[in-house]
Amino acid sequence: MSRPIKGKIDRAYAKLQREREQREAERKPLIVGNVVEFCLVYLHFKPYAYQEKFLRDNNQFVLARWSRQSGKSHTIAALCLYLVLSQSHRRVVILAPSLRQSRRMIAKISFFLSGMETNFLSGRPYKTRLEFINGSSIEALPNSPETVRGITADLVLVDELSFVLNDEDLYDAVVYMLGTTNGRFIAASTPGSRDSLFYKMCTDDKKFGNFSRHHVNWKEALEPNGPLKKQILDAIRAQMVEDPWRWQREMEAEFAVDEDAYFSYALIEKCVDPRLEFWDDKDLIGVASN
Repeated sequence: MSRPIKGKIDRAYAKLQREREQREAERKPLIVGNVVEFCLVYLHFKPYAYQEKFLRDNNQFVLARWSRQSGKSHTIAALCLYLVLSQSHRRVVILAPSLRQSRRMIAKISFFLSGMETNFLSGRPYKTRLEFINGSSIEALPNSPETVRGITADLVLVDELSFVLNDEDLYDAVVYMLGTTNGRFIAASTPGSRDSLFYKMCTDDKKFGNFSRHHVNWKEALEPNGPLKKQILDAIRAQMVEDPWRWQREMEAEFAVDEDAYFSYALIEKCVDPRLEFWDDKDLIGVASN
């Protein structure tokens, strides 16, 4: 048998094998157990009590208002991965104030996958998209109502919603993504301006009363009940003694208003373009040497 013909046969056989493996993967879950068991057995971390409460919440609309460094992204990444591995043909869409930020969530999920004994990916992992052998996928999309309009999803996550520009337009486009799948919506953020959709979701019981709300401040996330360490937090709080509103927003996870500020927090937020990248002074060294 000539070498070109043998190569064609080998490639055809490999393709048949992949298709057979995918059909097999679609017939049954890739993992067993509930979401907390998944974290323990497959991801090798034990959720704290407030993380477990969030993970076990099956409400269709869920809100997470957590302090900085309390494990919000870690928990949500585990939940997204559990959904696509426990069910076939599920699509998770991740949005954030910028594509760069939503890609961070993909990177965290990829990190989880790299530590698992079985490779569940179909092909190589990409910075904005992960595809699985059971037909499921996780994708990071640009923060644009025009981009998401017309797409369907089983779970839509909007990370740092408090800092998303045109948040209400984006939400209007997002909710229709769930129309045919009866999917879930998760909004996660530390508090920002009171002039935001995230603030309304946290406080408006008439319009957003169907949201399940999870509020976690630094005290609830303090060791041994969370990852935060008291010694360093005491030092940080002392440094912010002249800016208590910042501590209240970042660590209390409350919508604070700095009454002494000349410009409102909402006005400052509107002047920030999340699409812009920070300039690194190190780049100047290379320019100067050329």
